Amino acid sequence: MKISPILLAAVLSLPLTGVFAHGDEVHGEAPVLASNTRSLPSAEAKSSDFELFAQLQGDTLTVYLDSYSDNQPVLGASIEVESETFKASLQAVSAGTYQVSAAALNHPGEHSLLFTVVAGQTSDLLDTVLRVSASAAAEPTHAQRQLWWLGGALAALAIAAMLFRRRQGRVLANHGASAL
Repeated sequence: MKISPILLAAVLSLPLTGVFAHGDEVHGEAPVLASNTRSLPSAEAKSSDFELFAQLQGDTLTVYLDSYSDNQPVLGASIEVESETFKASLQAVSAGTYQVSAAALNHPGEHSLLFTVVAGQTSDLLDTVLRVSASAAAEPTHAQRQLWWLGGALAALAIAAMLFRRRQGRVLANHGASAL
């Protein structure tokens, strides 16, 4: 049984169709973190008012801020972070979740972080240490992984197009020879 190269290319490219899923918006509950996020550099700090969890994902520092007394997300907080070489204000992205670009932290080593949190009439200073391993710093970002998938899909399409053109050339050559 001979399989058409075009059919083979189409079948092989099927797993790539999930690459173009919709955006990262949250529908209801918070998204479940992928299993590999446990290996991402992270740090925790808490006080009598706040609980803070920071996680470095590529060049983005994500901070989850909860009220210590009831574990509810803290809305509308003003958070600043600073280290020896880095200082920035975080922006709210969803309930209790704040982010900032932190490329200066994405290299191996221990980074002492000081968070200044102001939420309504409550303010606090929270300090912690973010430990970034060599493997975590070298891990590709989500955008880089998407580019690899897109490149693979384009390569598969190029191969399918090449095989199609090659087959069309053979069909035309065979059809021309049979007409003589």
